[in-house]
Amino acid sequence: MLRNLLNQRGSLRDLLNHRWLRWPPVLLTAIVLLSGCSGNESVAPPRPSGDSADARAAQAQTTLSDLVDALEAHDAKAASGLAVADARPNVAALVSNAATLDLRDLSMRLVDDETALSASDRDRYGDTAWAATVELGYRIAGWDDQPTRLETRVVFVPSGGRSLIAGVGGGDGRTPLWTTGPVTKLVAGRALVVTSGDNGQRYFSLARQALVDVGKVLPGWHGRLVVEVPASQDQLDQALAAPAEQYANIAAVTTSVDGSLVPGSPVHVFVNPEVFDKLGPRGAQVVLSHETTHVATDATFAPVPTWLLEGFADYVALAHAGIPVGTAASQILARIRKDGPPDHLPTSTELDPTANGLGATYEEAWLATRFIAREYGEDKLIAFYRSVSGGQAVGDAFRRLLGTTEAAFVKRWRADLRDLAGGVAG
Repeated sequence: MLRNLLNQRGSLRDLLNHRWLRWPPVLLTAIVLLSGCSGNESVAPPRPSGDSADARAAQAQTTLSDLVDALEAHDAKAASGLAVADARPNVAALVSNAATLDLRDLSMRLVDDETALSASDRDRYGDTAWAATVELGYRIAGWDDQPTRLETRVVFVPSGGRSLIAGVGGGDGRTPLWTTGPVTKLVAGRALVVTSGDNGQRYFSLARQALVDVGKVLPGWHGRLVVEVPASQDQLDQALAAPAEQYANIAAVTTSVDGSLVPGSPVHVFVNPEVFDKLGPRGAQVVLSHETTHVATDATFAPVPTWLLEGFADYVALAHAGIPVGTAASQILARIRKDGPPDHLPTSTELDPTANGLGATYEEAWLATRFIAREYGEDKLIAFYRSVSGGQAVGDAFRRLLGTTEAAFVKRWRADLRDLAGGVAG
């Protein structure tokens, strides 16, 4: 995940101002209280009682089951017949996207038929519309090992004893990219890029190079990379069920598609085009290579301290990028010249997204992993990361793999930082 790199101007002076971050989705949760006079307050849907409520839910489930059948059969005509007129183009796109992405293990199950509609939704869909929370399951064949299962919203309108689909997505649930409109798929080897629209060639080239970059440091990884590129930041927020503006300064994030931390859940890289598209070629490549490292190391599920998690991903992305350390670490070196070197490895608090000087602190984390590689060898750094990722305490990994203590390591690292800030070390 990356901080804003808008001031890059062809160099990496502000590259690590972003310090692309990957935070567990639970840390990104926010509760928004809407004022009753906001004009967009949530309104409870009309709720039938008794048998009529059961009938409504049964009708909706029948529609959902029929839609799954149409998606599996790639039958756009049948799918369109399950929707109101205004929703038919989007429902037809669902069929096209399911075929394009070769979606398997499709399922839709109504789990709650009392989801609130906002006043603006009522204006859009009508007073008889109601929304349901639906568990959506799917798997991109050849790319996802297990199905994704997430909750999304489906809006229904009663019509002639049926419940027709009026809208898919929005609300508080997740809205997968393939449910928002036509998508384009670009594939080569182990890279898959899915974009909203047909503007994905740049991302595709970067994804392919990211696999090369990661392979130079982690040659034993032969996994697959899936990159999803929404059309806007709003689409990104909807795909990740994120509060508005949560990713306003973020170029990319690696996370499970369903937001869970259950090992084995499909993990994709999600791009924020409104930030990413403003990056220069080098910055964009480092971003995607960094995120690909997270995929390669199962970072989404790893119990690794943030300094090591993000520092290692930076190390892999920058190891063969040909970017001088004085450029890539300009912020932390400037801070050291002013305040002296840190006396400890970056803490989770210092690496919190709300912390001051975050860019410099992430550069600091990178320089810590870089120092391990320079002093002990790249193989030792990789072994150190894997050991901690596998559950070993950091202190134990320092002693067992590096033959030192964390305190002794920090002392030597501080000396290296002083040399770097003074222009001595390379």
